[in-house]
Amino acid sequence: MKKLLILFIALTAVFSLSASGQKEDASAEAPIRIGIMPDAGALPLLLMEGVELVPFMSARERDMAVQAGELDGIMTDLVAVVSFGQNGMPQKVLTITESRFMLVGNPDFDGSEPWEVGLSENTVIEFMVDQLAAGREVEKISVPQVPVRMEMLRGGQLPLACLTDAMAWPLLSHDYPVVADQLGTGLEPAVLAFMQDFAEENPGKIAAFAKAWNEAVETINADPEAFRGLLLEQIRLPDDPEYPYPVPELRPIMLPPEATVEAILEWYEAKYGLNHSVSYEDLVIR
Repeated sequence: MKKLLILFIALTAVFSLSASGQKEDASAEAPIRIGIMPDAGALPLLLMEGVELVPFMSARERDMAVQAGELDGIMTDLVAVVSFGQNGMPQKVLTITESRFMLVGNPDFDGSEPWEVGLSENTVIEFMVDQLAAGREVEKISVPQVPVRMEMLRGGQLPLACLTDAMAWPLLSHDYPVVADQLGTGLEPAVLAFMQDFAEENPGKIAAFAKAWNEAVETINADPEAFRGLLLEQIRLPDDPEYPYPVPELRPIMLPPEATVEAILEWYEAKYGLNHSVSYEDLVIR
């Protein structure tokens, strides 16, 4: 009887170790879930192994998925990173991404004030409108869905809309005016961030991800046009066959400028207040 008990205990230990090993293997092989928006900056992710892309058409939908714990990381912006941190869901920024914000006008826009601007409230879009239209009287019109905002501008229901250059391209190629542009402002609000818990618990995965990102960027920059079809198909960007959207030159892993973080923290505090202080180092992965 004693021998049978010893054998049972030994077998139980073996099965426990085996199950533990299987869990570790499953965890190691689980893809990194990244939420993305219709944005050219997500292109490197399409070339990377071990990444599962989860597409969204509005920041609100993406942020709900973050709150539900469905994502490990997101193509996002520093306004969202600050907001989540203030609400108990801290994130850490790995790199800036390619996303150029602009105020695009309907061809009938005459510049008269107030500027009626279609935007997504409480997001980086509203932050950029406040920066790009500084000193102007602005009436903000909430249109969270990016494609809807673009179509309302096209249909004359909005005189102005804040869009990324990728979403605005079919309009720009037909002479819709860029009334104000992120270029030249020094602002770099678009980023790729991870949930803080995920980043701290998986430093090896983050390092491997960063290496794979840089390799993907190098590959794309060597022949950008070879990847335009993939970009349009997988990230669901609008396009105009007569004026093909140019794939932007991508950048390797690069932290956002401290001046951008300071501007966003100042804007956020003035608009919502800060539950607790936050520094640049609190927000980035070193």
